[in-house]
Amino acid sequence: MAGRGKKESRPLYLDVADRIESLIVRGEWRLGERLPPLATLAAHFGVSRAVLRESCSMLVGKGLLELRHGDGTYVKPFAEDAFLRPVHAAVLMGSSDARALLEVGMWLEKGIASAAARRRSDEHCRALSEALFTMETGVGDLSLILKGEGDFHLTLADAAGNPTAANIVRILYHPLSGVLRWLGAEEKVQREVVALHRALHDSVVQMDEDAAERHLAMYRTLLRERISERREGL
Repeated sequence: MAGRGKKESRPLYLDVADRIESLIVRGEWRLGERLPPLATLAAHFGVSRAVLRESCSMLVGKGLLELRHGDGTYVKPFAEDAFLRPVHAAVLMGSSDARALLEVGMWLEKGIASAAARRRSDEHCRALSEALFTMETGVGDLSLILKGEGDFHLTLADAAGNPTAANIVRILYHPLSGVLRWLGAEEKVQREVVALHRALHDSVVQMDEDAAERHLAMYRTLLRERISERREGL
C-alpha cells in the first residue's frame, strides 16, 4: 500500500509553540513581559513570520500569551481578581482551601529559602534589606506591608537561582498575598509578619540554610493559624 509506514510530520508551528512555552516556563520571559518582535523571533527559531504567527496564535488560545494590538505580544499575566475571589471565599466559608494554599506555598518556599541562603549575592541581600525596611516602616499601613512582603519573597525566589521555581512563586504570589491582605489589617499580625521576615532576612544574609528554611515555615504556619482563629471568630 502506497505511503504505508511513512511517518506523518508534525506541523512546524506546534514545535515552535512548544519551544516558546518552554522558554516561558524556564523564566526566560516572565509574566507580563513583552516578547521580541515577530521578525526577531522568526529569525531566532529559523521559521517564517507566518509560522511564528500561527505558533503565537495557538499560545494566545491556550491563555499563555496575549496580543496587544499596536503594542506587541506579551506573556499573559495572571489576573489578581481571579485568584483572590476563591481565596477570600474559601476563608469566609470556613473551607480549608486557604490553609491548603499556604501549605503548598510553604512546601515550595522552604526549598527556595534554603537555596537562597546558599546562593544569594550581595545584590540580593540589599534587595531583601530594602523590602524588609519597607515592611518595618510600614507597620500600620497594610499597603506597605504587602508591597514589602511581595518584594521580599520575589527577591528570595530570584536569589535561589532556579528560574522555574521563581516563575511558580510569581504565579502563586497573588493568591498568597490575598490571604495576607485579608489577615493583615490587624497591627498585631503586621508586627508578627515583620518579625519573622527579619529573622528570615538575617538567616539568608548569614547563609544559614536550616534557619532560613525554619523561619519560612514559621511564617506560613503563622498565617495558617491566624486563618483558623479568624474563622472561629466569624
